[in-house]
Amino acid sequence: MLQRYTPLTRRTALMGGVGLTAAALAACTPGGTPETDDSGASDGGGSGPITFWHYYGGAATAPIEALVKRYTEETGVEVDIRLVPFGDFNRTLLQAATGGGLPDIALVNAFDTALFAGSDILVDLSDRVAEWGEQDSYFAGPWDTTQVDGATFAIPHVADTYALWTNTAALEKAGVQPPTTWDETEAAAIAAAGDGSYGLAYCGRNGVEGATAWLLRFLAAGGDVTDFEGAAGTTAMESFQRMLEDGGVSEGVLTWMEDDVYAQFRTETAAMMINSASYLTSLADEAPDLELEVLPMPADETSVSWLSAENLTITNTASDPDAAWDLITWMQQPEVMNEYLPERNKLPVRTDTAEDELWQDPVKKVFVDQLEIAWAPGESVSPASAEIFTAVQLALQSVLSGSASIDDALATLQSATDEALQE
Repeated sequence: MLQRYTPLTRRTALMGGVGLTAAALAACTPGGTPETDDSGASDGGGSGPITFWHYYGGAATAPIEALVKRYTEETGVEVDIRLVPFGDFNRTLLQAATGGGLPDIALVNAFDTALFAGSDILVDLSDRVAEWGEQDSYFAGPWDTTQVDGATFAIPHVADTYALWTNTAALEKAGVQPPTTWDETEAAAIAAAGDGSYGLAYCGRNGVEGATAWLLRFLAAGGDVTDFEGAAGTTAMESFQRMLEDGGVSEGVLTWMEDDVYAQFRTETAAMMINSASYLTSLADEAPDLELEVLPMPADETSVSWLSAENLTITNTASDPDAAWDLITWMQQPEVMNEYLPERNKLPVRTDTAEDELWQDPVKKVFVDQLEIAWAPGESVSPASAEIFTAVQLALQSVLSGSASIDDALATLQSATDEALQE
């Protein structure tokens, strides 16, 4: 039997803080579980410092706070920065909107931008952007997440993409070449498995985070996230099912967070993993002798990676929108971001930032180049994306656990998707 799926409404999704990128961000910060905030910081509004809310917990907190401190040192403008745990962020922002306590700036999950814009929480920045004139400096994928009904409601802040990490020694031992297609990846995963090790590790845990790997396979096969019952859905499910049945992946994928996936690869229990750039520094520090090659995500009918990103927004009760805008545009200067980004293990959202020598390292460049093909849900889908991605993971779980056939799982997924899109 399929696990029961109870669709979320737009309001409960917003209240609950559900969002793939936010969840994945927390998982992708090595050793960084988001912390609670006991700072008692100002709730924003009124006169005084610029108020700035974010959900960067754990190891990600210090870099964003240092960045804001640098702005204050350079400009003399005080910024009251507050960490709201990622699981509470959307709910807290909505409650603040109804209670008159919004911050001036909210750093939000890129996939949630349309949700907040549609809830009349955010300021339309179109006129400011037109006068600023730097919108063409951004990669198309991150910039598209800021657009709602032809207007700009955010500025991209940082990004991440996914790639295929490979242990070259393990693949050579298995007698396989570095894969470039999904068929080759499946074959390599099966060939490299054995003696308690597996060929491929990915996150398939319950919830939105566990949908990413399968969706990458589905999208590469030409899939459309509004239609799961076509050939692409069957292709992706059959591939993931075969890899499990033939020993190429562990049953543990259904419980693994992305940190767990990283651990499997770092300890050489898995010859390959699907994961983001967030682990580059950790892997270099913790497994410096690992023979590593990072490859672009495998291709099928098309080549596609996953966009994980955050956006900077100004709320509709900002006490000084001009000051808020000045901070946002200051933060996005290439020279500023190229000092900040390495601390975060994140990627630049601007093409001029990416031209710096810092990003010409062969491994980093694989991730940066994939910003050109990184997928994000369009504005008609993004408000429902958390519900759809949760349903995707449940479908994958039901197939890999043997509790449902592929056809039945995809039919249930399609019903959940249709319902989410109609709300």
